[in-house]
Amino acid sequence: MKRQIEKIVLDRLNKWRSVALLGSRQVGKSYLLKDILKRHHGTILSFDDPLERVEAAKDPLRYLERRYQAGKYLFIDEAARVPEIFSAVKILVDRYDPEPTGICLANSGNYLLLSRIKESLAGRVSLLSIYPLSWQELTGTTQVPGLLTIINSNLPAEITPPTSALETNRMREERMLWGGYPTPSMLTDRDARIIWSSDYMRTYILPLVVEQFNIRDVTAFEKAAQILFTQNAQFFNASRLAQSTGVSQPTASNYTYQLKAMMVIELVNVFFRNPVKRLIKQPKLYVIDPLLLHQPLGTNFSLQSAIDRGQIGNIYESFIFSEIKKTLVNYDIFGEVYTWRTQDGAEVDIILSTANRLIPLEVKWSTEPTRRDASGLHSFLSCYPEAGNGFIIYPGEEIRQITERVFALPDWWLFGCSQV
Repeated sequence: MKRQIEKIVLDRLNKWRSVALLGSRQVGKSYLLKDILKRHHGTILSFDDPLERVEAAKDPLRYLERRYQAGKYLFIDEAARVPEIFSAVKILVDRYDPEPTGICLANSGNYLLLSRIKESLAGRVSLLSIYPLSWQELTGTTQVPGLLTIINSNLPAEITPPTSALETNRMREERMLWGGYPTPSMLTDRDARIIWSSDYMRTYILPLVVEQFNIRDVTAFEKAAQILFTQNAQFFNASRLAQSTGVSQPTASNYTYQLKAMMVIELVNVFFRNPVKRLIKQPKLYVIDPLLLHQPLGTNFSLQSAIDRGQIGNIYESFIFSEIKKTLVNYDIFGEVYTWRTQDGAEVDIILSTANRLIPLEVKWSTEPTRRDASGLHSFLSCYPEAGNGFIIYPGEEIRQITERVFALPDWWLFGCSQV
């Protein structure tokens, strides 16, 4: 499957001196880079290979010089596993300054590579994040996502509904249940998907975290990860996590940082710009892919069980958050995502801040959004009238006007997923 971000990667490689591709384990970084080399000249090196790591660490610059060819791409996978390579890349990049080198450093996790970049490659590298497969990628549709329309301050009077609402609902539920990691997304057997999800932390994430952060109490870390996953779409409380895990609060905060570094969770800060209301300080936690919820919620996890447990709203909100992040990246749109909550309880799930506008978004798992659902949006708009309108994202079939300044938007339209 061709990834939408491929064209962004190629564009950056041809314009910037070097590129860093950051994403969680098994998100498809290696597949993407290998797929690019099927159509373009170049070489890929993987530091997952211990022999490559040993050779590269001995003499990093000579190692690169023997493999780099001007005019061809050079991709280095899991670059942070050989920290010495960054200084060598800096020398090589400066040697060809200001021309693009075609070098791409791929890495599992964000902060591991960024810390090296701050030391060696500041001003010499373009950063790109890659996420699991998007709803649009897995649906195979090519419509321009409505999110881009909203960012450009447009709101169509009406939209063409999908030919099959039943199929759209099925695809939505499939993504909410099984997420977008490439391997389980391509599997059709439920048990195989469950086994993959249960093995993900222990097989792919834990060894790298132990290596990079020298974790001693592996059991406590795994427990903390499961507890954090159950706090999906909730405001993060380090003290409560420490009590539940049985570790100190600094240790609990470190565990959270490490999972964030691995790009399996995100902590979203509260938006403020000259606030006229007192805001809470805690960030909101999102699990980056719904599949990761299977282990803490049990092997019999289903959307019906989530409804029965009162968890479906949080799962849907997290799903929408992830699709927003994917859409921004896949269409190369700069946007920062926040949340908003006042101390008197007014709340908006997602605040999207772009170069063009400020967009408050409330997420509701309901096909009949009401004026009451717009209360948090109105509170935000009273503080930030420059936002213009607020929007409710919902699993419906049409754009609806809820109040004078609040509109309900179908999720499939927002992400360009209708099959017409």
